[in-house]
Amino acid sequence: MKAMRTIVAGVDVHKEMLAITVLIGDTDQEPEAHQFECQTFTEDLMKAGLKLKELGVVEVAMESTGVYWKPIYNVWAPMGINITVAQAAHVKNVPGRKTDMNDSHWLATLHRFGLIRASFIPDNVFQNMRLLSRHRTNLTEDLARVKNRVQKVLEDGNIKWGTIVSDVFGKSGIEVLGLIADGVTNASTLALKVTTKIKRKEEATKALTNCFTKDHCYLVKELMDQYHYLEARIKSVEEELAEKAKPYAHLIEKLDEIPGIDKVLAMGILAEATDDMSHFADERKFAAWAGVASGNNESGGKKKDQNAGKAIPT
Repeated sequence: MKAMRTIVAGVDVHKEMLAITVLIGDTDQEPEAHQFECQTFTEDLMKAGLKLKELGVVEVAMESTGVYWKPIYNVWAPMGINITVAQAAHVKNVPGRKTDMNDSHWLATLHRFGLIRASFIPDNVFQNMRLLSRHRTNLTEDLARVKNRVQKVLEDGNIKWGTIVSDVFGKSGIEVLGLIADGVTNASTLALKVTTKIKRKEEATKALTNCFTKDHCYLVKELMDQYHYLEARIKSVEEELAEKAKPYAHLIEKLDEIPGIDKVLAMGILAEATDDMSHFADERKFAAWAGVASGNNESGGKKKDQNAGKAIPT
């Protein structure tokens, strides 16, 4: 089999060090291997990049190991080094021969023969949008956990607020929780704050009758402080994300027309998929990228269960 590249490098990526193998040789001969290690501090990465350039390397392959590949990509790509990021499952080495240098040599060999499928790396503007979008998702998940903790405290104090309202954290719910946080536990006083439509309004006082202690009120206050803080942070991130997404307002408007997609989710989709859908051969490829397509795992005529990955953050 004839090689496609004459000079390539393979990089085995770790948190604190890189194992690098450079293969140099004509496409029809056994290449000469140059191997070295470097640390992952920015200065060390720059020196390693210069060394690769001195050896004539412009094609580098490495695995997408956690987040550790990103600093390498960010330092080397501006230096004119073309980096192919591979999925780890696609480039496994032969069992029983695993060392860091062997792994880097294996990556270089695969890349030399053109056997590595490059992962899609979005442009920097979309990578930055993705950071914000995924951070918002994390904050939203944190907010949901805080809500669940508030619910547990209410149940512990025998407040059955969730049985008579559709949203415990609706307008009335926030006011009721605010009073409880201030130490108010009288059911009649709490019921006066119920102004929105609820399932059984006549049972509001009954549902709010409780056995709360000062400690219950203290916990509700602590949790509601977290709730309001996270809401403010989510709003701040959404504003920052909207600012970065301004050049793509026309695309966000189009996505917003799809039932079930609002502008925030539209910005999340844009951050993940970018504005150029030519990166995806068809809708199936995009579904796989978005994490909403299950895999095909068949052996011996039997299909095994295969879960879809994590979907685009909402």
